[in-house]
Amino acid sequence: MAGHELLSSTISELAPRIRAGEVSPVELTEAALNHAGAMQPRLNTFITLLGEQAMAQAREEEQAIARGEYKGPLQGIPIGIKDNLATAGIRTTLGTKVLADNVPEEDAEVVRRCRAAGAVILGKENLEEFAAGATSNNPHFGAVRNPWATEHIPGGSSGGGGANVAAEVTFASLGTDLGGSVRLPGAFCGVVGLKQTFGRVSQRGLLVTSFNGDHIGPMTRSVADSAIMLQALAGYDPLDPSTVPVPVPDYTAGLGRGVRGLRLGVPSNYYYEDLEPDVEDAVRRAIVALEELGAVAVPVELPAMKYIGAVRMAAMSDAIVTHEPFLRASREDYGPDVLYRTLGGQFVLGHHYSKAMKAQRLIQEEYARVLQGVDLLVTPTTPLCAPRIDAAYVEHCGERHRVRGAGSGLVSRNTSPLNATGHPAITLPCGLNRDGLPIGLQLIAAGFREELLFQAGAAYEGVSPSLGRRPAVVGG
Repeated sequence: MAGHELLSSTISELAPRIRAGEVSPVELTEAALNHAGAMQPRLNTFITLLGEQAMAQAREEEQAIARGEYKGPLQGIPIGIKDNLATAGIRTTLGTKVLADNVPEEDAEVVRRCRAAGAVILGKENLEEFAAGATSNNPHFGAVRNPWATEHIPGGSSGGGGANVAAEVTFASLGTDLGGSVRLPGAFCGVVGLKQTFGRVSQRGLLVTSFNGDHIGPMTRSVADSAIMLQALAGYDPLDPSTVPVPVPDYTAGLGRGVRGLRLGVPSNYYYEDLEPDVEDAVRRAIVALEELGAVAVPVELPAMKYIGAVRMAAMSDAIVTHEPFLRASREDYGPDVLYRTLGGQFVLGHHYSKAMKAQRLIQEEYARVLQGVDLLVTPTTPLCAPRIDAAYVEHCGERHRVRGAGSGLVSRNTSPLNATGHPAITLPCGLNRDGLPIGLQLIAAGFREELLFQAGAAYEGVSPSLGRRPAVVGG
């Protein structure tokens, strides 16, 4: 199997071949590193490539398989790690000059679990500075570029990971999602992005994070691969009080069950407001496709979403507290977008924070009630397709919106509510706009029901107009 054919495969396709000895983890990792080197000048997806370490890991896993020590479907698979997740002895910058020389002593729990599953870490991936934004236009390490159109953003803050998965550099990448930062690169780069239930995956080792709503999730090329990744990541961590000690099901068990009889809630307010016409058309077509597969679409209302803007006050407070020691020591090293976005939090008063938490609770209760009557909610992932890298503003539905820094909430308006509620959500590619840029479909489930996301996502994936489409940088 030629190198480029290997790299265009999925984890679920390669895993049995690796186990049988038909595909060598060493050859696969070498091909991935060569491709990463070729793509880096075009896409700028890595802050630190780990060539020697990756090859050493690949040799270890190949030898383990030869000894009969098979660990599972991630063994020998090259993946990427966002550069805000701690890696022992490996520089972890968070995309900022403030921490350019930071070298953690321990792996993040999710990194430890990936290593234990036999995954090969290719490198630490580029991101928005401090993971605070939706563009991945990094002022210190350069902008990440979208493989579908390199003058456009890949989404953020996990842009390096989304671009790497789409460009067939990594088979999966771990990102973090506080307002959509896994799902936005998923949508803009035409890959699968998962934000699992809050408490399903340990946050320990996620650096400079929020105290409320941050998640670590995978970006992959298929729904089956997303299920494989979550299987490795999920589970109680006794050292992380945010994790919940609930059983972890077999996430791949329901991938072939289809959607016949599933009730899909289509919100009549908020999520379908102010969409680019191509986005709305693609998502409405996706709902029709799901109905043709046997699902039942029903309208639902989420009136409490009118309060969602208030929840932002809590996030602003979290940010200023998290950044306080770095602002005190190295304020001059911050990029302007993150600096001015963060400083606003110092003006949030106690009663503002309390009202934000009250609004969050009302919205959580409403989602819980609505999801008693339907199996999933179906929405667009984003209201627009990827803006240009050089765009500070976009004209959208007759209004001018900021893309970067303070006040840039348009891109994440459909993803950030799920960080406040904690519900699991997945984005799937559902077509391209007239300029050839990917469009994302978002599925939302009740807490700890990720298997429903995988079940419905796999069924839709088989009929999606994105099936078989590849970005321009890999010859699509």
